[in-house]
Formats: sequence, C-alpha cells, structure tokens
Amino acid sequence: MSLERVTITIPSETLEAVRQAAERDGLSVSAWLSRAAEKAAKIEAGLAAAEEVLTELGPPTPEEQAWVDSVMDLVTCPGIMDTSATDHDAA
Repeated sequence: MSLERVTITIPSETLEAVRQAAERDGLSVSAWLSRAAEKAAKIEAGLAAAEEVLTELGPPTPEEQAWVDSVMDLVTCPGIMDTSATDHDAA
C-alpha cells in the first residue's frame, strides 16, 4: 500500500475529539483518520450501490422493507449479535 501526505483543515474541536479517539484506540491521528475515512468511503459506496439498485428495481414492497428493517435492527443494535459472552459468563 502506498501512502500519500495530505493537508486537511478541520475544526479544532473535531481535531481534539480525533486525538482523544486515536489515543483510546492506540493509534496515531493519521492512522485513526485513515481508518475513519476508509469506513466512510465504504459506507458511501454501499449507499451509492443501493441507490443504483433502487433506481433499477424500484422501491421495496412493504414486506421487503420490513425484512430489511428487522435485519438492520439485528446488525446495528449493540450486543444483539455479540457471541463473545455466554449466559454462564454472567454468573
């Protein structure tokens, strides 16, 4: 992977929050921002792909949307998909 140096301008408050988050994660500010930008780019690509599909196929039926909503609830609710802890761990 090649790296490039860039200069960015962000609000001071944002930079302080980034510094704190990077420290918590044990990363440099550059590594933290790179990871955050990569995640954001993937999200944007996914949204663009979804938009393409919706344009081609049309909106989902109410039943299809309900299924999507239930799947999204499963994958976005903290702890629901966490298999690292078991019931006996709480004892």
